[in-house]
Amino acid sequence: MKVVLIALLCASIVPAMAQSAPRTTGASKPTTAKRAPSAAVRSECVTAVGLCVTVPASWQRLGNIFDDLGFVVAEQHAGTDSASWPQISVAAIDVPPQKGGSALSLDALVDIVLTPDGSFTSSETQQRTRLLLNGASAEILRVKLHNDAATDATQADTIEEVALIEGDDGLVYSIALRCAPSELTRLEPIFQKTARSWRVKPPAIPAKPTQDSDKK
Repeated sequence: MKVVLIALLCASIVPAMAQSAPRTTGASKPTTAKRAPSAAVRSECVTAVGLCVTVPASWQRLGNIFDDLGFVVAEQHAGTDSASWPQISVAAIDVPPQKGGSALSLDALVDIVLTPDGSFTSSETQQRTRLLLNGASAEILRVKLHNDAATDATQADTIEEVALIEGDDGLVYSIALRCAPSELTRLEPIFQKTARSWRVKPPAIPAKPTQDSDKK
């Protein structure tokens, strides 16, 4: 079970999540020359489960992850690879029950998320908070990851801030920010707004056939 959960949950902590989405090289032109005002937002959803969040309108959706059970949006930085852009990932994770049928607790999931991945040399937990997000039990943790193999000292450290939210039917909703430490102060309010905006849209009910169509 641990291997499965690390593959799902820790994907928000390792660059593999960025690689799951289409990459944009510096040679390509951003889709928008001007950034929308910071107050401008839009809704993005994991259609399969109806999980929706609010993200900045200027951020680009890079693609889906986890077999369409999640997506990645990123803030475009002209002239750089999309893998280095600040990113927010959103995913719905179906957590398998433990032996005996009991559900895995959020604390246990957080401990798995904190397990360092091979891409990083060390990690430092900077903050861990338990709270309610829209009435659901949640934990938010902030981790600083260090990579000694980085060729650029400014890219050696990465900040990951992850919100894990207890959903319905055994699902856990993950909302994660990945950015350089120097960007955290600016992007922290955006992450908090996105995490607090989560909601689940009920599936649309198919329209009942009309009497005329019944006769046909």
